[in-house]
Amino acid sequence: MEPAAAHAILSENLDYDPGKFYSNTENLPVGVGSIFSAVRLPMYDSETALYLTSAETGYVLSHECDIDPANDRPFSEFVLICPILPLEEWIPAYLEDHSEADLRSLLAHIGKRNVSRVFYLPPLPPTLQFGGLMYLNQITHAHVSALTLDTATRIASVTEYGLQKLDHMIQNHLLRPKAVRLSLAQW
Repeated sequence: MEPAAAHAILSENLDYDPGKFYSNTENLPVGVGSIFSAVRLPMYDSETALYLTSAETGYVLSHECDIDPANDRPFSEFVLICPILPLEEWIPAYLEDHSEADLRSLLAHIGKRNVSRVFYLPPLPPTLQFGGLMYLNQITHAHVSALTLDTATRIASVTEYGLQKLDHMIQNHLLRPKAVRLSLAQW
């Protein structure tokens, strides 16, 4: 399937307005809502069972006051980031083990936000030409200096509207009720 066709399926099923999603980064501190390209992130290599670093597009989850260099306090040297998988890079990998019908179904469910662990970000040219997928089980961290390296570039920020949609997905995914009831007693 071509990325444009996948984007069309997602767009037909979106329950949010992609036109209200992004804003520029002018006069905004680095922090929640910032999207960076080419930020160095740890990525797991299943062939070696090691973590390597790779320059990826990522969405910053850490609050701006927690990563502000002027705010010198303990536990402020790392930033939480969710890598963003460009749609055109993810499709071929998915189709290696799944049918195109499976892909169409999954894309429709992602667009409707029925898959709690994945959020579709609308296109953000030129970096995310057809949009990208935030795989919430892949939230990782980097040293705050990774945001200021020559390779890393802040390319956009989400709007308050976009932040509400993302926060809802993150909250739903991380804090939804467990499928199994846990014991009320101590051991």
